[in-house]
Amino acid sequence: MVFVDGVDIGDVADVALRDRRMLSADGIFIIVATVSEQDGSSVVAPEVLARGVPFLDGNAGFVDELRDAVEDSLDRAASERITEIDVLESMLHDDLAAFIYDKLKRRPMVLPVVVEV
Repeated sequence: MVFVDGVDIGDVADVALRDRRMLSADGIFIIVATVSEQDGSSVVAPEVLARGVPFLDGNAGFVDELRDAVEDSLDRAASERITEIDVLESMLHDDLAAFIYDKLKRRPMVLPVVVEV
């Protein structure tokens, strides 16, 4: 097979194709969490962005529920004294992916971004 991607022609990595299929089918959630550098606690309410998520129509309260799930996950991380950004992002990803699947029975890409202040 030969793939054409914009102006490039050739092999495309399997990971890129898998990610593109996932994005086209289920969309992406981007979560921006701002945490304290000292204790890892949430400083401001997390920002939740959804792109290409077709099953959110008619489910306006889901984003608020997801925001609450982010807060719960951050509170749990703070209680366990987890302050490393990589570990926080991994923990958020796992918690939110499970939450989203439980609620929507879909597996959109989940991209957590943790900012320390």
